[in-house]
Amino acid sequence: MPEKILLVDDEQELLAVLKRSLGRQGYVVDTASTGQEAWKALSETAYDLVVSDLAMEPMSGLELLKQIRTIDHIQPFIIMTGAGTIETAVEAIKLGAYHYITKPFKTQELALLARRAIEYGRLHRKLETFSEREQQADSGAMVIGNNALMQQMMTMVEKVSDSDVSILIQGETGTGKSLFARRIHNASSRADKPFFTIDCGALSENLLESELFGHVKGAFTGAIRAKRGLLEEAQGGTIFLDEIGELTPSTQVKLLRAIQEKEIKPVGGNTPITVDVRFLSATSRNLEEAVEAGEFRKDLYYRLAVIPLHLPALRNRQEDMVLFVGHFVHKFNVRYNKKVQSLTPGAMQTLRDSPWKGNIRELENVIERAVLLAEGQTISVEDLCAHPICFPETEGGEEGAVSLKQAVKNAEIKAIRQALAAAEGNRSKAAKILGIGRRTLYDKIESYDI
Repeated sequence: MPEKILLVDDEQELLAVLKRSLGRQGYVVDTASTGQEAWKALSETAYDLVVSDLAMEPMSGLELLKQIRTIDHIQPFIIMTGAGTIETAVEAIKLGAYHYITKPFKTQELALLARRAIEYGRLHRKLETFSEREQQADSGAMVIGNNALMQQMMTMVEKVSDSDVSILIQGETGTGKSLFARRIHNASSRADKPFFTIDCGALSENLLESELFGHVKGAFTGAIRAKRGLLEEAQGGTIFLDEIGELTPSTQVKLLRAIQEKEIKPVGGNTPITVDVRFLSATSRNLEEAVEAGEFRKDLYYRLAVIPLHLPALRNRQEDMVLFVGHFVHKFNVRYNKKVQSLTPGAMQTLRDSPWKGNIRELENVIERAVLLAEGQTISVEDLCAHPICFPETEGGEEGAVSLKQAVKNAEIKAIRQALAAAEGNRSKAAKILGIGRRTLYDKIESYDI
């Protein structure tokens, strides 16, 4: 369902322009010419965002915001203001407005601000209403999220859910490969049967083979009794082989036989055992490159990757950031008996700007720390800045070398972003922090496309 925006301004021409512009972004847009009209519209319709001019008569945008806050402390609200009323706009921020935008502005600027304000409001409504039941349901939905590629992959998985086809999941560390494997199992006809995970990179060759195939008594030193392998234990279910790219050549041969012949031999044994399992596997390595380098068997790769999937990195899943943040805030509220209910706009911007090299796992770590450090019910930029996301690495060439001009540019971008985050997006305050004029800051923001 498209998000709804209410535009409030006494300039009809501006209302028409903004309505067309936001409408092209996929929003449903209503307009009001006065604060009273807006208040009436709000009593009849639930809006995802209100964008209001500040200087209106007889009810100003600030008065409209105050009235809204008597019944709704979350409603996202953006103030449009002229250059001479910045101080009043700052007062609106203190009352809970998401942000202000100074006239004249580009319609693209408002569209970007609107998207972030709606996202911000969605997160805080979710945090306020999150129950334990919803948390459990959200754990499964979070794996897929709203990302189009993830949705497409899950549609493909559902098409083959009743088959025994092997699926290889690739992606960077921390992208949720194990959670996605569990989701595949739960969507399959084997959902009521066992699901076992083996980390192929954490065990020695002998121990891994014993875990997979089992062993007979006396097969090796310490084998004082026979043991069934997980492939036998998982009869009718699913085996998830994590970090499959770490298998030794010898184990690769034995696994290939298990997949092809559907039978195994315990370590030290001679009697084959028939197994009925589905194989899911995952790796952060590029297995195709490993095959080309002779490090991984081509025939095993094709057996494992009948359906190959590649999970996108978190930096390519910005639309799911709210879902992840809401999930983790609630999780750690429960774990540590905290009551965090919101993040400041600056904190959300800091999260959005991070490169997230550790992906979802890194985000979880950051939110856990921030929930613990938060003094009250709100996570601020300072709560996040115990983590290096506030100090991103400077981008350079392959060896990290950059020209002096580029180094200066990178340093300025980094300093401006930190100042804007610390000032919660207030450009005047950020300019003071940086020790430069407001106009100079505006020019640099536009020049660097920050």
